[in-house]
Amino acid sequence: MYGSVRPACAQVAVGTSAGGFLGFEIGAGSAGLAGANTSVPSGASSQFWNPALLAGMSQPQVSLMHATWLGDLQYEWIGYARPMGSKLGVGSVSLAYFHMPSLSGVDEFDNPIGDFRVYDAALTFGLARPVGRDLNAGANVKFIRQNLATVSGTGVALDLGLSTRIRGTSIGATVQNLGPSISLGGGSYPLPRQIRFGMSRGFLADRLLVATDYNIPSTYYRDIRFGAEYRPHPMLAVRMGYRHELGVSDDPSTGLSYGLGAHVGPVNLDYALTPDNDFSDVHRLSFGYTFGGAQEPAAEPKGPQPKQPAVPRPPAPKGPPVVASAPAPKSPAQTQAPAPTTPAAAKPAPAERVAGTATPAPPPSPAPGAPKPATRELYEVVLGNYQSEQSAYSELKALQILGFSTKDAKVTLVPGEGYRLSLARLSSKKSANELAESLSKLSFQPRVEVANR
Repeated sequence: MYGSVRPACAQVAVGTSAGGFLGFEIGAGSAGLAGANTSVPSGASSQFWNPALLAGMSQPQVSLMHATWLGDLQYEWIGYARPMGSKLGVGSVSLAYFHMPSLSGVDEFDNPIGDFRVYDAALTFGLARPVGRDLNAGANVKFIRQNLATVSGTGVALDLGLSTRIRGTSIGATVQNLGPSISLGGGSYPLPRQIRFGMSRGFLADRLLVATDYNIPSTYYRDIRFGAEYRPHPMLAVRMGYRHELGVSDDPSTGLSYGLGAHVGPVNLDYALTPDNDFSDVHRLSFGYTFGGAQEPAAEPKGPQPKQPAVPRPPAPKGPPVVASAPAPKSPAQTQAPAPTTPAAAKPAPAERVAGTATPAPPPSPAPGAPKPATRELYEVVLGNYQSEQSAYSELKALQILGFSTKDAKVTLVPGEGYRLSLARLSSKKSANELAESLSKLSFQPRVEVANR
């Protein structure tokens, strides 16, 4: 339920949204790649990134993840995926649970107002299967529950995904959290929709994986991500990624991520450290177990029929063996041919996009677009004043749990008045008033002021 109120900006929705915890990214292995995972199969956790990627699974797998955020905020996730035959495809189920210890609430004068308990949960069912040669499709249905003391709400959301493989390059696309708004505390809040596009490719006989993603969330800035995984040994993986938020400078989500993975027989163990907010980094630890033995790092498309190579006469086996045995005999040829073109084609594309927005003559005019808000009045949504700094930060933590963004929040000491919590600065007075009204519905006492420059 964190992170959904954002400052007014081009292409950024301002307001609140329900189910913010649905955007918390699953899997330490994926997080080590900075979330560039829309086209990269990652076992049962692929249900979160792109359900279509599960169509390549040949054995059942269970996966668990634990993440810590701001010390006492905890995120738990468990998922299971199982092949159910060529007609049905691969089914999956998962449970996500975002929680923290009970909070002792205080008003602006530090008077106790009682304890309250907060949690978010989502139960997800998914199905993935091949729908054509080298083309897979998948879908998830999510049942969502949010609870804050006496304020609670439920909802349903849908994810849709596609994945394919073209000349050795994997491509994926997904749309997440489609569904009606959720009612909370007398208000109606939309779900945090997101569109993801991704590409990935293996090099050096698949010891090196390079991936990139472009994400379009409905509640925040668009971002581009790059990730790389290198396997110096079949049992060890080293990962690094980079995430860049477009349209804003010095965003806390922009930065490098790091990860390590160990693969021993049917067991996978992964760890990742990622920048995620103003206050602390996020640590993720995930565990996976493949029933029936270790699962191969997945050629995701299962479109070509695997049973036919054994039945046909010599001409027929020669076709499928090209697909089945490609990793051994044809690996050199395939990696040598694409390798010259892919590095040249894959990296310039993202580089040109980023450079293109900063170098040409027109982009300097968007740069002045940032100062434009300085020529207009900014409206500040303020809470307080608090008698202690601890009280102000307790309020700030409660706002995070309730689904409000605190990326731009500041706690300052005003002599003679106490500590003041500035939640957001908005260029629209209407947006500031709407935010203040949302806070008032949840028993906060906000005020809107003209920001000092």
